[in-house]
Amino acid sequence: MLNYIFGFNARMGRLAFFFCTFVVGLGFMMLVYGVTGNAPASGSMDVLLAQASSNPVLVIAFYGMLVICFMLQSMRVRDMGWDPVCVMAAWIALLVLDRAIAGRFPEYALTYQHTETVVGAAVNGAMNIVLLVWRSGGYYEEAPPSPRETGGDGPFERRSTPATGGSRVARIANGEFGGKTR
Repeated sequence: MLNYIFGFNARMGRLAFFFCTFVVGLGFMMLVYGVTGNAPASGSMDVLLAQASSNPVLVIAFYGMLVICFMLQSMRVRDMGWDPVCVMAAWIALLVLDRAIAGRFPEYALTYQHTETVVGAAVNGAMNIVLLVWRSGGYYEEAPPSPRETGGDGPFERRSTPATGGSRVARIANGEFGGKTR
């Protein structure tokens, strides 16, 4: 069931991934500005975070945005031909481990305000760049085998199902008209 909820079986190309991610981010920024009245880049980030964390609309929208971004990334990973169950689980495990290391050893964190290390930021940034630029693959259909590879008689090979016209004639000969028998 998780295959369908999180988009593990769906595919998304590079351009669609970029635009969907951009629209989700822009929509969240517009929601933050509409609810708090402050632009996120206005310099008062501490006040903005305090307002946002006490507003239930923004908290629900934040978690909704996380789920949407996770689904978009899973679909893009599937489109690249990778297994999103393994890749996304490893990515989340790396981010959790990185946050634990930065919390336990604050000297390894980027700054005193960040909760990730340089290694975690580099891996996260590299993964996002890979999602944007990696070529789609892994789902191209193979060409049908040539007659020589099948071992049959080539163009004179007998098919197991009759042709469409032949089956219509057979139904009419048996007395069926329009799907009903006499």
